[in-house]
Parts: sequence; structure tokens; C-alpha cells
Amino acid sequence: MPLGLLNLTTFLKSGKNHIKIYEPKFRLIYNENYKNTAADILKAKPNLIGFSTWCIAYPISLLIAKAIKSIDPKVPIIFGGPQASILANETLANFPFIDFVLKGEADLSFPLFIEELWKPNPNFASISGLVYRDLKGNILNNKLDRQTINLDNLPFPSYDVVPKSKIFKLDVGRGCPFKCTYCSTNDFFSKIYRVKSANRIVAEMTTAFEEMKITNFSFAHDMFTLNKKFILELCNKLINLKKENNIKFIWTCSARIDCVTNEMLIQMQKAGCQSIFFGIETGSKRIQKSIKKNLDVKRAYELADLCKKIDINMHASFILGFPEETKTDVEKTLQSVLKLAINGVLVQSSELTLLPGTPLYNKHKSKLKFDGKFSNFSHTICGQNELQLIIQYPEIFSSFYYLPVKTLNRQEILFLNHLINKISYFRNTLFLLSNNIDDDIKSANILQLFKDYFNIHNSENNKETPIVSHWIKIIKSYIKHNKAKINTPQLNDVFNYESYVALLKTLFASWQLVHQPAKKLKISDNFLIKPTPVWQILYTSYNLEKIVSSENKWKENKIGYQKGVYKYLLVAISETNCKKIQINEKEVLLLDNLSELYFSEFVKRVKSVLNKKETLLWIKKMRKIGVLETLKGPTK
Repeated sequence: MPLGLLNLTTFLKSGKNHIKIYEPKFRLIYNENYKNTAADILKAKPNLIGFSTWCIAYPISLLIAKAIKSIDPKVPIIFGGPQASILANETLANFPFIDFVLKGEADLSFPLFIEELWKPNPNFASISGLVYRDLKGNILNNKLDRQTINLDNLPFPSYDVVPKSKIFKLDVGRGCPFKCTYCSTNDFFSKIYRVKSANRIVAEMTTAFEEMKITNFSFAHDMFTLNKKFILELCNKLINLKKENNIKFIWTCSARIDCVTNEMLIQMQKAGCQSIFFGIETGSKRIQKSIKKNLDVKRAYELADLCKKIDINMHASFILGFPEETKTDVEKTLQSVLKLAINGVLVQSSELTLLPGTPLYNKHKSKLKFDGKFSNFSHTICGQNELQLIIQYPEIFSSFYYLPVKTLNRQEILFLNHLINKISYFRNTLFLLSNNIDDDIKSANILQLFKDYFNIHNSENNKETPIVSHWIKIIKSYIKHNKAKINTPQLNDVFNYESYVALLKTLFASWQLVHQPAKKLKISDNFLIKPTPVWQILYTSYNLEKIVSSENKWKENKIGYQKGVYKYLLVAISETNCKKIQINEKEVLLLDNLSELYFSEFVKRVKSVLNKKETLLWIKKMRKIGVLETLKGPTK
């Protein structure tokens, strides 16, 4: 949910306007989807319809707007948000069904626009950042000169209009003073860095807790930790709140590795910070300078050690495909990825995406290519209507295009990023191997290793092989090759556990695309039991609760090294989450007897360990966690 909408909702409610935020109920693919969504929106009989726009969903926003106008040509439509702000003139020039674009932060300008819109003879010339057409159809572009400097003056966001969630995204600040050549953030926020005061942030958190019992927050700000004094003040207030009122908030944020100190991170953890995201982008000093990021990657390694020690999850993001990258630059990035991954960091990577208005886009926009394979930055499944727009207007939808580079071809970059984005599935295994891998990184040709696996993957027999399977092969081969040097008794159990979890999550993602969930009807003798494909029994020699490093705060737990036979049920419940449940011999027997059969038949199979009533309760339990479904059998 765009946070700007929540601020605008509060502003507009104070003017006695009736506001409704609409989110499509399903992924829009076909032409009928847009017509149905437009009709659904128009049921509310709106006097104005606004869209908050981002590059990923811009084609969808335009197609919904077009469908709305085809049903009701008189309803005015206004676009705002980052993508429309950057492409205001282009949007109005190419899409006549869009009436207005309001650029930049709209906290102050949108209420003024609403007031003017309702007048018999509106005069829009005074509305900061508004782009519109005059009576002759000429596009007029008002200067953007109104920004909210003191964010504490904003009203509290209207969180009551969004669906209830366990995690709240909190608007804690705006703007970034840095000038990275690939980023559009500082343009949208007029390069003005601001944060709400510590008192205001705590007040919003406390209000969310009092009204909705929310204790988990994601702080929305690309560069939250620029001001050390402010961060320490906020942390002290949150620590005191916990001591005095027994309210413990947990939160995440984003930062730069050169804008955090060790003291700051320690206080942040004490104040409830559980996770911090760093955009590192490249391991090459030369490319750091070229893209004006100017980070010293060595600092990332120091932070990884500290975050692991104080129990903060560190995320590190990289980008492949910068135009100046050589093989040496890519190798340094891959070395950085591995060095961080073996230290427990959750690493991710994306292909370079050229966003309109950025220096990289302005320099290389004429070289962009389209192949219908979208980067994970704009990862989406596009319908034919969207594709037509994207192909027709490359300057508007550049985030769906790619920039060819010499060092890696397009397919290699896509594969490499997919591979890197699955490495965190094996963070505990890699941590246990960290001493060995750290020594080997210095002499290894990582890029060539990955290219070898790309060639294997790209062969006719392996194109459908899940990416995680390559990691399993790579790690298994590494363990076998270094068997004599590895003295980690729990390694195989941890590796097997993470391998099964990775495969189950991958299977869950593909299964969901074709799966129609069964209705949870009352179970009777002629009901069918149908096992799902997203679970597995795992046997280990050690207790997993004692030997998984990240679950033990990266410390060894020698108690778990007592040999035995442990049994676990692993069940993928989403693409990112897998349940781990320790089970006994009786439960193993029950699971082993599961197949597609009638409930009455299953009762007969397991009568030696459970009676009918107990079997029914167990079936319901397994259905609840996703091990099986129950279907109505044929009527007799």
C-alpha cells in the first residue's frame, strides 16, 4: 500500500470528502479483467479517481484508467507517484484518458487541487507540480515548488482504510542526499532529506499499538540512518518505552553501510531493530565510483560480523549489468556476495534497470532492448494488452527493458541473478563451511564456475531444472571435494534440511500456479484424502533445533551434538516459509500410509495406532498445516 495515499486520505477526510482506496482483487491479465475492475471502481460513483503509480504497475494503471474512461468519459482521472511524476508530459501526450498528473509529494498540493476542481471555473495555474491540458489541449506544466519540509506537520496516516496486517509500514522520512546514477529517489523527493522527529515516530507506533495491537513495523525510508544523533534519540525512547510501559516494538529499516556506526547498530538492536537492508550494488571499487555510490565494501564485511554478533538480520543487495563492468568487476561482486553469504547475510541481486530521468537512463536509453523477459526488479506476468503498451512506448516503460553489456550476455545475467537470489536458502550450510570457503574465494574463478552451471542449466535436458538444484549440486560437490578438511559433524543434517526446504518452497511456487484449493467440507467416510506435494519427512542424526546456526544466534550448541534419530515433517506453506515439526514413529507411520484414498480406507490402514475418532482429528490437523486436502467423493 503506497504510504502517500494514507496521508492524503487523512487530509481529504478533514475536508469532509468520502475516500475509498481500491486494490484489484486479482492479477489483471486479460482485457475483460480491466473492464470488470473499472466497473467495480465505478460502482462507488466517484467524482474523481486517482492512481498512485510505480514503474512495475504503470501499464496496469493506464489500462484500468482507459477502461474507466470507456465506461464513464466524464469522471476526471489524476495520476501521481514516482513514475507519473517523472513522465508527466509523456503520459498526457500519449494517453488522452489521463486528465491530470500531480508531480512529487502531494500532501499540500492535492487538497488544493481538490478545492479547485470543485469550483465552477477552476484555475489550476497555482497548483504546485500539476500537469494538465488547457481548453485547446496544450499541456501545461506548473512549477513544483511545494514540499513538506517538516514531516511532523503531516497528520497521522489513515491506517483504518487498509487491511489489517501483522506488520505496518511506517512513513518515517523522505529523500536522499546521495546521487547514485541509477536511482530516481532523490528526484522524486526533490533531493531534500527529511525525517520525522523521534517523538512523532514513537507516537505513531504507540497509536498503532493502542488502536490495532500492532508491534511490528517496517520503517519506510531509503536512507534512515543518516543522522546518528536522531537515531540514538529514537532508540533511547523505544528502550525507555519498553522499560516503563512494557511495550516492545520490533522494526526494520534501510541504510547505507557508510552511514551506520557500531554504537548505532548496537542501540538499534536494543531498541527492537531486527533487520536492516543495505544497497551495496557492486563489489568493484571502480564501479562504485562510476555509479557514484562510493562505498567501501570492506565495511560491509565488518557490519556482517557485527550484525551476526548482536542478532540483527543483515540484507545486502547487488546489481549486475552496469555498462562499464568487466569480468574482473563481476568477479569482485560475486566474491562479495559469497563473503557476505557465508557470514549469514541475506544477499540478493537484480539486473540493472534503467529508470526514466536517471543519469544512466539519459546516457544509455538509445541502447535499450526488449525480449519479454523482465528483470526481477519489474518481475511480472504480462497480458497481451500490457505487452503492446510496453513495446509501443519504450521511453515510458524502460524498467521492462534491458541494457546489453559485453561481459555477460542477457541469459547469463538472468541465470546469475536467479542463482544469487536462491543462495540464502543455504545460509546455515554456507556458514558452517565459511572457514573453508573464505580461503578458497581468494583463488577461485567464481564467474567461470557460475558460467559452467549456466551451460549445464541451458542444455536441453536441464532447462526446467529448478535453480536451487544447482546450489544443491554445487554445495554437495564442494563438501565431497573438501571432506578431509571439514570437521563439522552437524553439516550433513543442516545441508539436507536446507535442501529439502529449498525444493519444497520451489515446488510450492509452481504448484500454486495450477492448484485450485479444495473447500474445507465436513469429513465423512466417502470423502477422498488427497496428499499435497509440498511436504517431506526428514531424518537427522542431530536435533535440528540445536544445530541450525541462525536459530541459535550463530552460536554452537554442543548439547545438540548427541547422536540419535530425529524425525521431522517439513511443509511448505508459502514460497518463502516452510514449517518444521518434530514427529514421532507413530506420526511417521501415519504419513507413510497417506495416499489418495477414501477416509474409510485410511482408517482401516492405521487402525493399529489410531481409532476412527483419533484418525479424524489427525486428518484435520494435517489438512490445516497443508499436508493433505479432503475432497468430496462420488455420491453412492
